[in-house]
Amino acid sequence: MIKYTLPALFLIFSNISFENNLKGLWKSTDDNLVQYLEFSDDGSLTEIIQNQTLNYKYKKTDKFIEIELENGSLIESSFYIVSDTLTIQYFENGKSITNKYVRKKIAL
Repeated sequence: MIKYTLPALFLIFSNISFENNLKGLWKSTDDNLVQYLEFSDDGSLTEIIQNQTLNYKYKKTDKFIEIELENGSLIESSFYIVSDTLTIQYFENGKSITNKYVRKKIAL
């Protein structure tokens, strides 16, 4: 019993400690779109779509990300992280939009 308890506790605590950690590189799960998001600790967000790179500033609260667009307007999105999957939800023209991303490791 103890043999299985320790690994289970490790998994639970590692998920809790990394749950809201946005920092890092995320790849979209949409097969029709090549999109990456890179969140930095300093509040900068780099979005790579196809062959275009866009830079934004963001603020993170407990369950929301507030992104400042190039024209100065703000988008507030709810987010949650389960294991290595980031889900971002927001409303656009009265419709709920959900995007999913998978954490990517950068090998140097």
